[in-house]
Amino acid sequence: MTALTSARRGRITGGWLGALRSRFTAVSRRGWGILRPGVDRVRPWVAAVTPLGWAVTGGAGACLVAGLVEGWVEVLVLGVALTLIVVLALMWTFGRMSYAARIDLDTPRVTAGDDAHGRVLVRNEVMRSLVPARVELMVGRGRSVFDLPALAKGEEHELLFLVPTRRRAVIAVGPLRSVKADPIGLFKRERRWAERTDLYVNPRTIHIGLSMAGFLRDIEGVTSHNLTSSDVAFHALREYVDGDDLRTVHWRTTARTGRLMVRQFEETRRSHLLVLLSLRPDDYADLDQFELAVSTAGSLVLQAKREQRQVELMTSVGRLSTRSGPGVLDQLSSVGLQASAAPLRQTLTLALAEVPSTSMVVIVTGGAVTAGTLHSASLVAPLDLMTVGIRALGQDDPRARRRVGALTILDVPSLEELPRMLGTIR
Repeated sequence: MTALTSARRGRITGGWLGALRSRFTAVSRRGWGILRPGVDRVRPWVAAVTPLGWAVTGGAGACLVAGLVEGWVEVLVLGVALTLIVVLALMWTFGRMSYAARIDLDTPRVTAGDDAHGRVLVRNEVMRSLVPARVELMVGRGRSVFDLPALAKGEEHELLFLVPTRRRAVIAVGPLRSVKADPIGLFKRERRWAERTDLYVNPRTIHIGLSMAGFLRDIEGVTSHNLTSSDVAFHALREYVDGDDLRTVHWRTTARTGRLMVRQFEETRRSHLLVLLSLRPDDYADLDQFELAVSTAGSLVLQAKREQRQVELMTSVGRLSTRSGPGVLDQLSSVGLQASAAPLRQTLTLALAEVPSTSMVVIVTGGAVTAGTLHSASLVAPLDLMTVGIRALGQDDPRARRRVGALTILDVPSLEELPRMLGTIR
């Protein structure tokens, strides 16, 4: 009986507390809905106050109170002076300011090592003249500061800037924001006028030309061991089975043997290049080797696109789109070493499963990978698949080309040597 009474009391208490909690939540939401417009209106003012501004404002209030309560004339005068300074600083900083701004880049992509040029167009959008201001343009992790002159109604001003590029990257240019502060530094008001735009710093590439086109054509037209009922490489005759195309019937043999015989063909191979780029940090001795590897992979893909060949680009962490040459370079602009990248053997296994029609694989990696490791990774490829390993060495090697089983290994010292070394593959 006592247990039932306690349970009933608990349910009553819980229901009363739940109702009170729901009522409190509803009242809080309604109150916040009423106060929110005012809070949103005050928030920019509070955010604009600098530490010095808080100190001066607090000092002004303390001096005024102490001067009025204690009758200290000197302190009261100091409070009035500080209050006047705060008011003047507010009037200077929170005057009306409205710009229309636009960030224009001469080109959305440049090659690593080239300079990118751009401009910022700022126009006065209000009905009166605007006082001089300072604008900041974020460029990557840095910023450029410009002094904006006074602008009359509808007047436009152009700011030119230069973005130096040393390595490939995707550089965020923007946002553009104006910074308006009083001379003393009590208040600082920032407003954003133009959003960011991306500048693609593409890797360096080289035109390979006939050096690569030669061995791609050598692959094309070679027969494979896959049998098919329609192709150009004749293999043998066999008896007809249900479902065979009657156009493949060999009527002379059928008449001679008295059995319906059809022709069988070997499927001919069409060149389908798979470029595999390693992103494992352990595969590279330094970042220069990695940059050379990225440039090599990009050059191979671009040449295949020029030859209108099928080509796929895979990395240790995923597949990149090869719909267009510029698109490939834009994706390579943001590729970086990944500590979690899979080893070459595992990556090649996944890549061949995803692109089963591959006729040739080019593994691009760094000089820290041994020939044995490359050969071990290549063993997962079918025997009739042509496999080439390119190590971005970054320095001359007397054994620049070697064979390890069916694998051809090229040690590339520089991007300029890539076409010549590819020409040795036949």
